[in-house]
Amino acid sequence: MATQQKLSTKSASQSTGSVGLGGSRPIPAGLAHLVCMETTTPSETGLGAVITLSQLATQLGVSVQTLYDLRCQGRGPRGFRVGRELRFRVSEVDAWLAQLEADDAERHPRQAS
Repeated sequence: MATQQKLSTKSASQSTGSVGLGGSRPIPAGLAHLVCMETTTPSETGLGAVITLSQLATQLGVSVQTLYDLRCQGRGPRGFRVGRELRFRVSEVDAWLAQLEADDAERHPRQAS
């Protein structure tokens, strides 16, 4: 897991943005904790990549309402809410799409040429 280093507000207000923010302006004391904060990727935290409902709708080329309708019918991808926003794990979306493809292949088998 990522560790965080603490900066005192006194030293943060004296440091410049070149440490982590790429600028030459002083860092406001309220943002001092961001200077030395290490970032983690989703794979490091075990969360996996997550996308929003609107991002998924855009990627699939369907409306947000279509995804809501599919979920209400029990045919949509598994998701979860973070506050008011519905989110989906990319791994769940991939599994859902694979299941749709498998179901379609059963309904419409390819004929041998």
